[in-house]
Amino acid sequence: MIRHILALLAFVATLATFWYLYQVDKEVDAIGKVNEIFRKSDMLVEMGKKSASSGVMTAIEPKDITPTIKEEEDKLKALRDKAGNIGGFEVSTLYRTKCASCHGVNGNGGIGAKIIGLTYEEISKKLSNFKTGVEKNYIMYGLLQNLNDEELDSLAKEISEFANLAKASKK
Repeated sequence: MIRHILALLAFVATLATFWYLYQVDKEVDAIGKVNEIFRKSDMLVEMGKKSASSGVMTAIEPKDITPTIKEEEDKLKALRDKAGNIGGFEVSTLYRTKCASCHGVNGNGGIGAKIIGLTYEEISKKLSNFKTGVEKNYIMYGLLQNLNDEELDSLAKEISEFANLAKASKK
């Protein structure tokens, strides 16, 4: 009987030891993860910008590395404005903000398809199909969702005149 009690106590002690080692292992993993976070944040803090005059690296705060949403929106707005003003002819603000960054300043294509030379009917149908989702293009769908029918019609008319405007600007 005593042997059984001692065996039971040894078994309980073994289980307690395994449980303790399991807990220690979890703590070691947690400390490893914390150390990894510290290491990464130290790397971010050590990153810096070279001074133009001295060429010396200066430490910057991690918050300085990622631009704010406002800064990104300002950069995007500047790019869109630039895209709408460097062409051979003037385009509307609506075209500049919604279309020029992909289709080019004067519709000559880029990221998006070439749209110069299309008729009013072709453009109007395409815009309508993209807005309703008949033609699948999530970028176009997203851009057109907040436009009303008059704005879509205005874009179609403007784009259909691009070929004539381009010819006139070359003369």
